Amino acid sequence: MSTTSSSIPLEVTSPAARPGLRASLIGALDGAAFTIPTSLGSATVVFSQIGLDLLPAGFLALLLSMIWVNATGALVNRPVVFSARFFEATTLAAMMGNFIHQLPSWGLTDTVGVRLASFCVLGAGAGLAAGLLYLLRADRFTRFIPAPVFAGFSNSIALALLVSQIRSIRELLVTATLPVVVLSIVAFVFATGFILRRLRPHWPGTAAALPVGLLLGLAWLALDHPTPVIGSFGWTFTVPLALADFGALTGPGTKGWAIALGLGSNAMILGAMMFINTTMATEFMSQQDGRRGTGPGGSLWAALSMTLGGLIGSVPVSGSTNASMIATRTTPLTRSLMALSAGVAALVYLSGIVGLIPLAAVCGALLCEAWFMVDRPSVAVFMDWLRRRTLRPNAKEDLALIAAVIASAMLVNMVAAIFVGLLLGLVLFAARNAKQPVGRIWTGRQLSSNCARSPQELDLLARHADTIRIFELEGDLFFGAADNLGRTLEQDSEGAAFAIIDWSRVRHVDSSVARSVSQFERQARARGVQPMHAATDAHAGQEEVHAVLHYQLAHGRFLPDLDRALEQAENELIRRHGTDLPPDVASMLEAASLFNGLDAQERELLEAVMKPRQFRAGQVMLAAGEPGDELMVLLQGAASVVLRSEHGKDVRLAGARRGAMLGDIAFLDRSSRSATVIAEQDTSVAVLRREDFDALSQNHPRLVQCLLSNIALTLAARLRHTNRLALARQSAR
Repeated sequence: MSTTSSSIPLEVTSPAARPGLRASLIGALDGAAFTIPTSLGSATVVFSQIGLDLLPAGFLALLLSMIWVNATGALVNRPVVFSARFFEATTLAAMMGNFIHQLPSWGLTDTVGVRLASFCVLGAGAGLAAGLLYLLRADRFTRFIPAPVFAGFSNSIALALLVSQIRSIRELLVTATLPVVVLSIVAFVFATGFILRRLRPHWPGTAAALPVGLLLGLAWLALDHPTPVIGSFGWTFTVPLALADFGALTGPGTKGWAIALGLGSNAMILGAMMFINTTMATEFMSQQDGRRGTGPGGSLWAALSMTLGGLIGSVPVSGSTNASMIATRTTPLTRSLMALSAGVAALVYLSGIVGLIPLAAVCGALLCEAWFMVDRPSVAVFMDWLRRRTLRPNAKEDLALIAAVIASAMLVNMVAAIFVGLLLGLVLFAARNAKQPVGRIWTGRQLSSNCARSPQELDLLARHADTIRIFELEGDLFFGAADNLGRTLEQDSEGAAFAIIDWSRVRHVDSSVARSVSQFERQARARGVQPMHAATDAHAGQEEVHAVLHYQLAHGRFLPDLDRALEQAENELIRRHGTDLPPDVASMLEAASLFNGLDAQERELLEAVMKPRQFRAGQVMLAAGEPGDELMVLLQGAASVVLRSEHGKDVRLAGARRGAMLGDIAFLDRSSRSATVIAEQDTSVAVLRREDFDALSQNHPRLVQCLLSNIALTLAARLRHTNRLALARQSAR
């Protein structure tokens, strides 16, 4: 079951695409049923700091701002419904609380005009800041904000609403002639909103709960027990701008720079929050209906409307995912729907019905919002931690980040929580990537190349495979990982002949990590260890890794993939420990295991039947899809087995060296070839054709039986080698 809050999107519904005035009007009413109660609650939170007697003027400015912003939304290709949100409202309330506390130190007198002037300047500055972020295309970076930060904000707002509304209820109880009036309205509104959210999560529960509070207030009034309502302070058509004393901010004796710095820095923070919320709402809606924006023009119009709204004294307005989703239950967001949304907001204020809503009903609605704003997954993780249960990976770090955001919000304010959340998120990100830059460390006994080799070479490699070490790096490697990486490479390459560093799982690396690896290379070569770097291909999505490493490691040994690096290390091991014959005396007898068990006459007969063939580097030796009517024995040179991917790119599957058989499987089962073999260098082979093999089967059955046995033994040796690797890898986990 999904829940609704100003921070957590509703469950996605599938709107019936029924364009038309009636469908647009229903969508506008649905959206207004969510945005107006939420906006009313947001205005109450903010003006409880400035002065509740100014709430009617503030609510008028807020509705005007919503009218402007939603009207400009009708001009863009990707509209979203705008609303006041508790995320910005609680932050703004904390900012105003700080301003009011600092007014004497700035040389200002704490008056209503000064408070409103600061409020209007801050709101207008936030709109300008949001517009600047749109111009800078900062929406590309909002995805980097850690998800736990938003969970912490949601929980912080819930606690802030809980504390503020408990304080408001206490004040109402002090002034009430009959406390049960206040308590009953709060309880019934909370219960109505709670039940509707549980049973009908797609309904605007707060909008349905407020009329219950209105009816209860009228009932108590009929019993001669009135309670304060929003209109108690006088319904007005005056906005806070008209009551603001801007001259006091620049008057004699004031600290202009301190005022400008305080208002400007907080305006940037508030504008960034409005920008992030609107960007996230726009992206979410684009994913639902596929409609994308056509550029920053429409966003700048929205930012201009936000600026004008802030200037007249409106609570911040930003794009709302929940309001947008609710409005699209009957029709997609259209220009007529956005225009009607603006009209509905105007009619609501002109009707005066909002002025009859009891303040106790607003308290109950906000308490209900607080309940559903709590981030349930983070609470579940916290309970698991208390019960000492096993937590998912990184859960403790996420929980610490959420706790830090909540603590800073409650002990200081939401502004501090924003800085703490972002800073701690970056620190945890760096710490996580610095923990284990090396995911796994393998030896050549656990990993090997796909190169086709003779049984003798496989046995030799099995004896010396432990001298090959493979370091599998992972994650985004930044300066925090440099020291740990350098120590791991140095310690675990002790006693090795080759150290292969696999970069295939790394997409970002900085110069600190590259310098650490460069230092390791110098030390490794001094100890007789040969470093290699695998999978740093500039055309495989690792352009940054390729550029940084090739710049910092000018003398490094780079291979395009791990298989080639392993093959190179194995080849050098074979040269060190094997007995390679000079090319000019190599024969089929010395090169291939195909001749094992044959007597001299049979060898001569087979050598006479198998015809020599040469290929130049890059030439196709065997082509995929061709009939498997030839078996090749590689006498000199090297080859690669490649397969064409579905994207048209050749993927190297294996390599082949002297003594390897090529095309043996297709030759045995008489099928077409499944892969292509390409010469890596000038190559010599001996070819056994199908017709010659069939002739040998008729005239020399013992020879053919020996050939088939040798082919089977070679395939068995490969399989045994593969099984040995798999067992070694399994035992290492």
